[in-house]
Amino acid sequence: MEKLAFKTLYGILIANMLFQKDSGDVMLNQERVCEMTRLAIFDQKEGRGCRPMIQYFRKDYIAKELLKSFISGTAAYFIFLGTVALYYMEEILEQINSIDIRQAVIRGILIYVACMAVYLSITYAVYHQRYTKGRQKVKQYYLHLKRVNRIYHEEDQV
Repeated sequence: MEKLAFKTLYGILIANMLFQKDSGDVMLNQERVCEMTRLAIFDQKEGRGCRPMIQYFRKDYIAKELLKSFISGTAAYFIFLGTVALYYMEEILEQINSIDIRQAVIRGILIYVACMAVYLSITYAVYHQRYTKGRQKVKQYYLHLKRVNRIYHEEDQV
């Protein structure tokens, strides 16, 4: 699949980058080919991962990821809590009359808050770093686009 994509890309690049000079000679602009190849490689390898960096502001992107992490972290906590309760079900049923339910609920809530605080802070750090790195990659992509555009304008003037 990748070979086919590169062959197609190469064919398109050759077709688009050849231009006729006044003497009728066919010339190939190497700088433009290099820049367009870099753009195509970026689109194939990293373009999908950097798409959110173009679509969202930093706060919106991180808030979306924090919301997803909050939902998944809450589900994971309750699944873990249910699993532990099932594991200790016999002991819980034996001591059902002597268990202080209020203290157990408060302890469960405190553990939940602590786990979510750690999980969400890690999520924030990871996605903040991803956004920053992705944004830098997008800036490099736009620099290459500007170079290609400049080359086209120079060729049009010739």
